[in-house]
Amino acid sequence: MNRAFLLTALLAATTAGAQTAPAAGAVPPSSVAQAVKKTIAIGGDLTQWDGLTRYPVIQSNGVPSVPVKNAGYYSVAWDDQNLYVLGVFDQPGDTVVAKLATDAPEWWNDDVMELFIRTQPYAKAPADLHFAINPAGTRFKAYTATTDYKSAGRIEAGRWVLELALPLNTATFPAAKAGDVWALKVGREHQKAAEFPLWPIGGDFNSPNNYGYLAFTDQTADAAALAQSISTALGQSPAGAPIASRLSDIGSYSVYYGKTPADVAKLTNYDLAIVQPSTVTAAQLKTLHDTGTRVIAYVTVGELEKNSPYASRIQPAWVLGENKNWGSKYIDASQPGWQAIVKEQTDALLARGFDGFFLDTLDTADLYPQAGPGLVKIVETLRADHPNAVIVQNRGFALLNATAPSIDAVMYENFSSMYDFGKKTYGPVSGDPSFVQALNKRGLVVLTMDYATATQTDVITRDYERARSLGFIPFVSTINLDELLEINP
Repeated sequence: MNRAFLLTALLAATTAGAQTAPAAGAVPPSSVAQAVKKTIAIGGDLTQWDGLTRYPVIQSNGVPSVPVKNAGYYSVAWDDQNLYVLGVFDQPGDTVVAKLATDAPEWWNDDVMELFIRTQPYAKAPADLHFAINPAGTRFKAYTATTDYKSAGRIEAGRWVLELALPLNTATFPAAKAGDVWALKVGREHQKAAEFPLWPIGGDFNSPNNYGYLAFTDQTADAAALAQSISTALGQSPAGAPIASRLSDIGSYSVYYGKTPADVAKLTNYDLAIVQPSTVTAAQLKTLHDTGTRVIAYVTVGELEKNSPYASRIQPAWVLGENKNWGSKYIDASQPGWQAIVKEQTDALLARGFDGFFLDTLDTADLYPQAGPGLVKIVETLRADHPNAVIVQNRGFALLNATAPSIDAVMYENFSSMYDFGKKTYGPVSGDPSFVQALNKRGLVVLTMDYATATQTDVITRDYERARSLGFIPFVSTINLDELLEINP
């Protein structure tokens, strides 16, 4: 789902009581909510919810996330017919925004409660169900799974309250039983305060890997025991399986798209070099290989580059839109003709002696979700056809859970600094590591690619330190990637 504003996600708030720190990679008890078996008549007396755990929705969408000023919580129950959700959010009644109709295309201009649910959390690439409801109980249609459920909302002097009854054993939700586990995150938007917290850990609303878990229980159970059980199941599932990377031994990498021979020679200082295939000669490639540097070539899989030699083969129906920053065209990667072009390119690159591919523009799926399955197929086909090739994916986070088993590394471009095409300036940012952290713990190498000028030594230093503190491998360059900054090791 694409939005015109920054949202958040979730995965580590805090349930009642102090918790023992979990082992590395394990699910913390604070990221597990319990739906206790109990029938609720929504819109009635809130005492029906007494005795159920209140899970705080307080962690901000900033990185690192911090508690927001306006508190909120949710509780969960279930019976054989429905999943029940209660949201209670502190806010002066005269500041609550709840004016939009159910068919509003930009419902995020209201205050809302959002639910993100995965009914198969242990799948390799679980499907997301999304729901957005304002304080009046209006269920929004746009970008949500369905409005076929019940809601009751009310705005009080110092808070607003929302109750939901989502029917089970339907086309949207399966039947549930005690012992089932779903993935869950809960968000709250407070427009007046510009606060957008998420349970459990805050962060980016769109991150696919900052979910908590929802355990269905007959009665409230021990949170630590549930977390341990979920961690075990996760480790035995496709969603938690180890990822074998051909780049697990590298400590440095570079990206260089220039043609200066002296700079190409400097690539020998890096374990991995990403290059434009047209700018490296056979002799240079041999020299790099002789010194132990692996060299992979740039390939665009979601866009047609400006002045591409393949332009005459592109059918108008394949074009989804235009990337005005680069003058390129977004392409529907599901088209067999486009897939054939990518195969032709990649086969030729391996024949020239490159060690693999740097796959760019998978972010096309963020703007045009219909391109997603085709992009995943391209990555999976490349791995099947070239089992020994090094494959690095640039961003494409919406597809990453599906493609991760087929690649060796993911590049997090614009992780700590970026170039603003509108202002034509460089500046720091704080990318949410939850997009890639869980996969990194499973073995996927994470490269960070940030942008700065050679004089911005403070920005570059922060970029390197921030990436390395998380176990990622950093590199910084200018936006055209045609020079190697001296501060880079």
